[in-house]
Formats: sequence, C-alpha cells, structure tokens
Amino acid sequence: MRLKRQKTYKRYMSVYQHSFGFREPYQIIVDGNFIKVAQNARLDYKSMLQETVVGKTRIMTTNCVLNELRTLGEDFMGAALAAKRLEKRRCTHGGNPVNAADCIKEIIGDSNQFNYCVATQDLQLRDYLRRIPGIPLIYINRSVMILEPPSPATENKVKEIEYNKTIPTNYESTIIKNNTKQPEEAPKSKKRKGPKQPNPLSCKKKKVNPQQQQQQQQQQQNKKKKEEESENNEDAEVEKPKKRRRRRTKKKNYDTKNNEDNKEDFNNKTNEE
Repeated sequence: MRLKRQKTYKRYMSVYQHSFGFREPYQIIVDGNFIKVAQNARLDYKSMLQETVVGKTRIMTTNCVLNELRTLGEDFMGAALAAKRLEKRRCTHGGNPVNAADCIKEIIGDSNQFNYCVATQDLQLRDYLRRIPGIPLIYINRSVMILEPPSPATENKVKEIEYNKTIPTNYESTIIKNNTKQPEEAPKSKKRKGPKQPNPLSCKKKKVNPQQQQQQQQQQQNKKKKEEESENNEDAEVEKPKKRRRRRTKKKNYDTKNNEDNKEDFNNKTNEE
C-alpha cells in the first residue's frame, strides 16, 4: 500500500475512533461476494484488511452468508470453504437463513451499536449502509482494497457530537445558576476639572543666554581638569619606588672589635710568661 493512501485511511479511522468509540481489534463482517472477488484476484484479503484499517482485525461472517455461498453452486465452493474457516457472528435467523444483505442489515441495526466494519461488493447494501452514521465500508476495485471516506451521515453526526460537547450538562447548569452573581459595576473615573496642561511637543524650547552657556561649558571643563589631575596624582603615588632595606653592619664591627681585643689579651699573656 502506498504511504499517501495509508495516511488517508488512518485519518478516516481516527474519525471513527474519536467520535464513535472504535477500538482495536476492529470487527469486520465479510460477505460472500467480497471473498469470491479476493480469491479471483488471488489476494490475501486478511492481511490487506489489516493494512487498510491500519490496525489489528477480527474478520467474521454469518451462517446466512455461508448458506448463500453453498446454494450458488460449485463456482462458489472455494469461497464457501474460506468463509467456513472464519469466525461466525450469531444471527437470529438460525434454521431459517435469509439473504446475506438482509442478515448484515439486521446485525448492524439503526446505529451500529457494536462498531462493525463491513467489507462487501454489493452496491445496494453499501448505499443502504451509507445512510447509517459510523460504518466504515470496504470493497475491492481492480485488486486494490479501498476504504470509503466517511459518508455525509457520519460527518453530520460528528458535528452533532462535537456541538453537544460544548453544551453544559444538567449538573453543570445547576452549578452555574447557583454561582452566578451580577458583576459589580466598575467605579467611574472622575473627570479632572480646570485648564489642561499644554502638550510638551507643541511648546517652543526656552532660549538660552550665550553668557550662561559659556559659563556652563567652562565649569564642565574645570571639572574635567580636576578629575584628570586627581587621577594623575593617584598614579604617581602608586608608582613610587620602594625603599631599600639597609644592611646591618654594627654587629660585624662589634664582632671584629671583640676579635681584636681577644688577640691583644692573648699576646699580652704570652709576653708575661
């Protein structure tokens, strides 16, 4: 299946999921004509149904469909054997089988309560089922399985369901009535009395005396000079060289004097001896 077709079929099935409560595995009722056309085209209709519906499936048929295939002769014996292997949906006809189309109509009813999909080649049956909202219809066209878009009846039902979601329920409406209070009126703003102020954009700028302007410029220049001088002084204080430490020479002189005195004492002692 092509990707574009698969996306459209997925969109169609999402309508049935959200609005009518369809869930996987999807229940698909198959009639004898559909099985016969699939066998003539040599199609694996079980796997193709899963691709068209984009999900898991439960394929089923009825005893009325099986009896109809047996009565049609040897040409439909292969279709009858294939239908015999499928899951059987109970119908009320029992020992008095009816036409397959009438049996499917009776199972679906007026509202498709049990969320069935229908795979059939019968044009009259499909026309009848399009009038009932919420029934996905499948058929084969030239060895291609096609899922019909939602019918006008289903689209109208979807709009009705979406509109009903917006209407409050009886419980919600009672709560709204009890809690509704008349909104308090906002206090009216008092109008300001007296003359209005002029628009500043429409006013002319004040004239400046040239002498005052020169004085202001001189003051600004003086401020800048003072700031520059203070910065220069700070830089000069930071850049002063550090004082070198003086070496201690007193101890050495003292030590030399003691050595000299010791030598003289020693010499004096030797001379006395």
